[in-house]
Amino acid sequence: MSYQAFTDSQFMNALSNRSDLDIFAENKVSIFALELFFGLDDVLNTLSSAVTGGSDDAKTDVLFVNREEGAIVLIQAYEAQTFKTSAKGNKGADLSYAVNVLLSTEENDIPKGIRPHVLDAREALNAGEISMIHVWYLHNLPESEQIKQQMAPILAPARELLTVYQKHNFQIELNVKEIGLETLDVFYKSSKQAIIIDHEIPLNRSSKGFRVAHDDWDTFVTTVPGDWLANLYRNHDKTELFSANVRGFMGANNKENDKVINAGIQTSARNTPVDFFVFNNGITALVHDFTIDEEDPSLLKSIKGISIVNGAQTTGSLGSLERETDLSNIEVGVRFIKCENKGKIESITRYNNSQNKVLQSDFRANDSIQKRLREEFNQLHSADYDGGLRGVTSTDRKLKVDAHSAAQALMAWHGNPADSYHKKMAIWDNDELYSVAFNPTITAGHILFIYSLLEAINLLKDELSQKDKRGDTNQNEREFLSFLNERGSAFLTIHAMSKIIETILETNVKAAYGISFNKGVHRHNCINLWKDLLNKLSHNVKTLKPGLKKRLSNSQEIANVSKEFSNSFGTIFLTMKGQFSSNPYKSFVEKVSNKI
Repeated sequence: MSYQAFTDSQFMNALSNRSDLDIFAENKVSIFALELFFGLDDVLNTLSSAVTGGSDDAKTDVLFVNREEGAIVLIQAYEAQTFKTSAKGNKGADLSYAVNVLLSTEENDIPKGIRPHVLDAREALNAGEISMIHVWYLHNLPESEQIKQQMAPILAPARELLTVYQKHNFQIELNVKEIGLETLDVFYKSSKQAIIIDHEIPLNRSSKGFRVAHDDWDTFVTTVPGDWLANLYRNHDKTELFSANVRGFMGANNKENDKVINAGIQTSARNTPVDFFVFNNGITALVHDFTIDEEDPSLLKSIKGISIVNGAQTTGSLGSLERETDLSNIEVGVRFIKCENKGKIESITRYNNSQNKVLQSDFRANDSIQKRLREEFNQLHSADYDGGLRGVTSTDRKLKVDAHSAAQALMAWHGNPADSYHKKMAIWDNDELYSVAFNPTITAGHILFIYSLLEAINLLKDELSQKDKRGDTNQNEREFLSFLNERGSAFLTIHAMSKIIETILETNVKAAYGISFNKGVHRHNCINLWKDLLNKLSHNVKTLKPGLKKRLSNSQEIANVSKEFSNSFGTIFLTMKGQFSSNPYKSFVEKVSNKI
């Protein structure tokens, strides 16, 4: 479409209602885009660490390492305050520099503001955890052909730099793209509606099949020629074509598991086209409507709109073959489904897609502990908790307590921060780890107590980052920000705070999984109480940095710095108490409920 103002964009209109993203300032467009692109639930605690620290960012505003999805996203962002017909150009050199820093700059030469992010990304690459790198110039204006042309030369040199990391049994893909209003709107629409492509699509020839209908769905089962499916892939935006699919086409090669299958599809298409129908599972697609021949109800003439729910790999494999490959003798089985029931559409998408991951938390979501916690949270007016139950949405994002982030924070407080960082999903799968995070005596108030600490750490990091970019930080704040920028710092901080809580309270914790803030303390006040405490302790907290070596992999170092932190704080606490003739953290203590 042609954009004349920000309000012409569904993405921008939705963003204007997301006050929870204001903390990300000039990066909020990027953060919202990543939330939609990956379907993230807990933006603050997931993406805060992806925003580069301070002013020394090597032309990279966001560097997100998503190990669960096997992806890295490098973003250089530009947010225009007034509408223009296109974004600033000449981004090729800047992005080329950013990619060079990511992939090849010597460690000691990497700017400090982005060094932790780069080293984390390289570790993931070297460990074989990444199969795709996205390099985005992301802005809130219409996309332009000029910028696409300026970015094109980045690709070849970047692929050359990437060869150093191509040492696993699969190929790491690289995607360099301008992300403007057109693509941002696709991200948004894909999150809200199953079918984005909505025009009439004729069949090359009427396809013979049969119709099956029910109360709220209508289906036509038939076959389509291989060349029709290939052209569908070649002529449409892939994000739009697979908008109802949990993932798009993964590519084809003879190394990575997914891609070996796709390479096999291509081999079958070339060598045994007649047998393709019996070798292939076919596709399932959602459509707005289909037109059946009036004289012969067994013939399908056309469809209106399409989103491929299952069969992205088949579609992409055929569509990415050489155009001269003859696909006319191939028949692919297909089910075209009409359905207006949103809940049913979600079920169709889920059950049709064999690649839809079953998360470990799915098996815990309905155990007695999580059921009870959801009921307890219902009594709190400042928090919504899903307890690992997917499909639960919060009416106010500021109230959401994400169960996976909560589990990590609880593990850091009650157990080991290394497990918080390295075993995010294992917490739900391993009985021993699960019992550490979710002891049967745990209360909703306790989860909010620990979770608000995690939120406070990430909010404090983002606030300091913005302050540093304005050049307003002092030496201690810069050192504190440097610590908070390190991977795993939030979990190590939570662990350290658990070691001094009894000193602060001047008494034993009566119930390890019951300590909380008083019932009358609202969520934002919980966060502010922790932020105030962290600011007062910033000189001490930053001394924990040695415990972060090798991404929290040295358990002895974690134990050492935690003990030193606790001992040092104890000494300071007694000194301050003597000076003030009372508990120096009285305002915090008064808000804490420490009962059996």
